[in-house]
Amino acid sequence: MIYLFYPVSLLALYYFLKKRQKKRIEELEELIDRLEEKNYSIPMVQDEFSILEDKIYKIFVELVEARESLEINSKKQRQNLEDIAHQIKTPITSMVFDLETIDKTEENRKEIERLESQLERLNSLADILLKLSSLDANIDKMDKREVFISEILDYVLDILRKSIDEKKVKIICNYEDYEIKVDYYWISEALINIIKNALSLDGLTRIKISTDKNPIYTEIIIEDDGGGIKEENFKKIFERFYKSPDSKGFGIGLAMAKSIVEANNGDISVKNGKDGAIFKIKFYNVT
Repeated sequence: MIYLFYPVSLLALYYFLKKRQKKRIEELEELIDRLEEKNYSIPMVQDEFSILEDKIYKIFVELVEARESLEINSKKQRQNLEDIAHQIKTPITSMVFDLETIDKTEENRKEIERLESQLERLNSLADILLKLSSLDANIDKMDKREVFISEILDYVLDILRKSIDEKKVKIICNYEDYEIKVDYYWISEALINIIKNALSLDGLTRIKISTDKNPIYTEIIIEDDGGGIKEENFKKIFERFYKSPDSKGFGIGLAMAKSIVEANNGDISVKNGKDGAIFKIKFYNVT
């Protein structure tokens, strides 16, 4: 009889321990749920699970603190950008007004026009900084809807028409008109920045726009004949505030374009073609 007692006792102990382990695992799952709800109280149970429980608690609190710190810093950064932009725009407006009141003569005409050009450039920088701040604030709030590519491109080319005409650049539109689900305003901004980047190139004579579509993504392809991108610039071309020595821009436009496209379920890449750069903007067919 005693020989039967020991196996039964061991079996009972085994099931007891298994049940206890299951209960503690469930308690750990409940702890994670509570932590996600910002309830940082933990039960004071001392057993083999206590160390694991304590580690989960510490890691979770560290993650929460890191996230909150990032959100605060990001908000401060956006505010700083806005402040800088407004601080730039206010004196620019005043200086433009002062220049308009000065009588242009043969002696001062070139100097005044040069100053006007510089002020216009500074004003553009302020506008870009404001857009950058707005993008950072809305990166997770894109208003995506179905829109035809032609609607976006018609708007973009209309905005850039003056620059296109001044540079006498030929725009070749050779594309199928597909629908994409994107934020119309921000994707327009991204394409404006990409085409403006091409328009800033010396020797540019044409920009070709085409499209492609497959079961995975819809693609907009923008090609120019501006001579291409130097090898050393490829890795940094989409970095914020990076500009090559021969660039006339501020090093913000392409970085903005990349952030916008990625926030709209897409990605952007660039390579050199026969005569210039080829930008490919893919929008994945997410249902």
